[in-house]
Amino acid sequence: MSDQHIVIAPDSFKGSLSARDVAAALAAGLAESAPGLVITQAPMADGGEGLLMAIAATCPGSWHSAVQTGIHGRSLEARWYAMDTGTAVIESAEVLGLPLIEATPGAPDLAGRGSYALGTLIAEVLDDGWRDIAVGLGGSACNDAGLGLLLALGAVATDRAGHPVSPDMNGLLSLARLDLSDLDRRLADTRLRVFCDVDNPLLGDKGASRVYGPQKGLGPDEIAAVENAFDTLAVQSRFPDRADTPGSGAAGGLGFALALLGGRLESGAKAVIELTGLAQRMHEADRVITGEGRSDRQTLSGKLPMAVARAAGDTPTWLVAGDIEAEAREQLAACFKRCITLIETAGDRDSALAEPTRWLHQIGRDMGRQLENPGASGTG
Repeated sequence: MSDQHIVIAPDSFKGSLSARDVAAALAAGLAESAPGLVITQAPMADGGEGLLMAIAATCPGSWHSAVQTGIHGRSLEARWYAMDTGTAVIESAEVLGLPLIEATPGAPDLAGRGSYALGTLIAEVLDDGWRDIAVGLGGSACNDAGLGLLLALGAVATDRAGHPVSPDMNGLLSLARLDLSDLDRRLADTRLRVFCDVDNPLLGDKGASRVYGPQKGLGPDEIAAVENAFDTLAVQSRFPDRADTPGSGAAGGLGFALALLGGRLESGAKAVIELTGLAQRMHEADRVITGEGRSDRQTLSGKLPMAVARAAGDTPTWLVAGDIEAEAREQLAACFKRCITLIETAGDRDSALAEPTRWLHQIGRDMGRQLENPGASGTG
């Protein structure tokens, strides 16, 4: 069994380890217990954190950066990646990511956050001459339906008194009129792809605010008000039907705003698998290992591990997660040959969170032993 080829294609364990670190820890464990394995590390992303690194790892190109003011109100150097094929790739988490808020004392609260920084980053890439742009959405700390982004790119938004609104959720809540007639003219000549980490629409029971608002700090009494504000923006945009498009609710409604700019909303996971040529490598492999920090019902809706399993086709795929939601375990077990968690391996949540690299390495060692002696473990 020593000539088996294993592809390791995880997402990041958000707030804990990058996808690259996850893949490296699993690979080290596998190589320790089964040194004859051929291991391909393919850290992945679904549009959120790690997108640039996943693409740069396999797609030739060059790194660029621009000084921006991030969602936390501080100056930062935001990276973007120019593929040799002619596409510039932007990761929204570079300027809007939740870790920026978590690491910054006195950062704005949810109502004071918006997507303006992503709009200015897109403008910077346009200034650099690029007219083929891919924007990855995921892991954002805002919930403004892209109002800030639209304002950064030339939209005009006012309240009932005709005063300009702020480029954040507070501004969205006071929005009465939205004028898109003076949007950056260069956008009309730009191919814009939008890599969404989820397929939720903007509005409704599965919309951005109702599903993800609580994670970002929206209280139960606030969700209805924000939902109404989203609806106002959609109506004022003159394209309310785009609020029903899968992915329009990604990143606090940024999918909808980018669709207004002519963006084509896509599954980020599928797009990255396509760009990196991962599907072919998985078809030629004997096993695929994927993973994420927490697997739940959203995983079943097409998040990266599920997209990897589908793209792997007949190649058996194993799932490694920090934790698995109890309600989703049975369905996930039907989609993956094996489901393994750090919490089960470590014995408790605190140990798993304290030393994720150690337990991923242990899981890799266990997998290697099972692959070397499948009859003894009964694994498929």
